[in-house]
Amino acid sequence: DKFESMASKGSTVYDISGRCGVFAKTDIQPLLIQGADRNDIALSTFHAIAKQTIGGLSQGLELKPPIIFEGGPLTFNPTLIKVFAERLGLKGDDIVVPEHAETIVAYGTAVAIDNIFADKAEYVTFGELLDRLQSYNSEDYTCDKRVSEPFFKTQEELDKFNKRHDKELYDVCNDYETEVKDDVLNVYLGIDSGSTTSKFVLIDENEQVIDRFYANNHGDPLKVVKQGIVQIYDKYKSKGITLKCLGLGTTGYGEHLLARALRADYHTVETVAHTIGCQKYYPDTTFILDIGGQDMKCIKIKDGTVDSVQLNEACSSGCGSFIETFAKSLNYSVKDFAKEALFAKNPTDLGTRCTVFMNSNVKQAQKEGASVADISAGLACSV
Repeated sequence: DKFESMASKGSTVYDISGRCGVFAKTDIQPLLIQGADRNDIALSTFHAIAKQTIGGLSQGLELKPPIIFEGGPLTFNPTLIKVFAERLGLKGDDIVVPEHAETIVAYGTAVAIDNIFADKAEYVTFGELLDRLQSYNSEDYTCDKRVSEPFFKTQEELDKFNKRHDKELYDVCNDYETEVKDDVLNVYLGIDSGSTTSKFVLIDENEQVIDRFYANNHGDPLKVVKQGIVQIYDKYKSKGITLKCLGLGTTGYGEHLLARALRADYHTVETVAHTIGCQKYYPDTTFILDIGGQDMKCIKIKDGTVDSVQLNEACSSGCGSFIETFAKSLNYSVKDFAKEALFAKNPTDLGTRCTVFMNSNVKQAQKEGASVADISAGLACSV
């Protein structure tokens, strides 16, 4: 309802891809970071849907009025119907919106039964239907396309794995009090404004990390970064310490936006920031893999400098938002969704083609009885 309300107030239409949800998201993220009006983005999303339907799904066939609009999105988003009407030149009686259009397909199914099963006199009671549902056991599901063995068979295996890999890249130094002079602590601030999250690191004059911040952008990176800076400021103020920022650098999707807003001393592309950061702790680094929210980077290092970079510019399949989208669709937080995968019995083969195709595979696996754990583990294998 809120999204519909926003779209109804939009006035500017941006060119957003209608080919698939992931391409659209890739177009929308920069608009959000650049401060585009959310009402305009909502309206532009509806135009992307209409554009793809008319130009792609109709396969070049002429759409002649009257046209019936049905299904959930067209029931609860009247602005979407207005967009279709605008693009197709429809007026008045050309537009047919049946009452309860969201259930018209179910209605059609019920009406069709007499014709499809006219020669059958069998019937089932609702009680029998309920018995069938209650006796169904998803544990009986066996996947003939299992993509891997369970990741961990016992808690002991998981504990060993965690012990082997649970190492912080750097420790947060709590001994900064020794650097405080006249209740002032000199610091440098590095901000990474990513496609879906913002994070920053605070270091002292000895390049020791003294604090850090990480949060979801929620479509407004400036607001989130401001909240983070205030949060850190208040934290040290409560200890009687005033932070004095000697230098500020930015990188990421919102590199230029934040550099202008905060009058940063320095801004740099992510590949260079990655390289400098990794070489600080691992001087002999030769390869960096970064899986971000919307893109994935493979950075090769040669003789201490970036030799080549590969980037999946077109699609965010396999990235952070890809995993987050599936977790949310199954009503899980990303953290809990990841935990589910650890002891999955039958990690499902979901393919690696694209997020949208994989979405269909997930739904099919669910119909066949795959558990959330199996799907989560299958997605990990896909990445």
